[in-house]
Amino acid sequence: MTLAFAYVRASTQEEVRQGSNERQKDVIRQYAEPRRFELEFFEDRAKSGKNTQRPDFERMLKSLDKKPKVVIVAKIDRFARSLSDLLRMLEFLGQNGIGFVSVNDPGIDTTTPNGRLLLQILGAFAEFERNMINSRTKAGREQAMSRGVKFGRPALKTRNGSFIDRRKVIELKERGLSARAIAKSMECSITPILRILKEGH
Repeated sequence: MTLAFAYVRASTQEEVRQGSNERQKDVIRQYAEPRRFELEFFEDRAKSGKNTQRPDFERMLKSLDKKPKVVIVAKIDRFARSLSDLLRMLEFLGQNGIGFVSVNDPGIDTTTPNGRLLLQILGAFAEFERNMINSRTKAGREQAMSRGVKFGRPALKTRNGSFIDRRKVIELKERGLSARAIAKSMECSITPILRILKEGH
């Protein structure tokens, strides 16, 4: 038999009580049995897709050295938080020679030519969406700048609220003072002094 990883997840305790994970397992077993897959299950309970702390999901990724032929899920939303997240994960699996199947999402099967084509199309749409967002962001920024809005890092200040004189910081450094000594003399923390000195080089 061929090894396959199966991942199931319930977002809430209510989903767990209603048997969501067990139903996902049944769907995956029905898919795997005629294909003679030996399933190894990874299961997260009451873990939101937006929560990056999914212990069994992480354990599954760390177990890929077992070289499963495929990772199987009942539905995509149990596996990935977004389209970009899905594509990133599938690229990672593909680089390790591992396929991906979402049983209840027709066409999402990277072990077939049609499935790989669909993912390429999804990737193109994701890239298009990113470009559109970047274009809108750039246009909004340019419009704001035309109204006099300034962008960039906020000015660095001392503890009493006055602005830190960058030229004075550089001058004191050239006189041989340490960053800590400069911070003490200017009554501020050492962090903005280190930043100014780093940018000055």
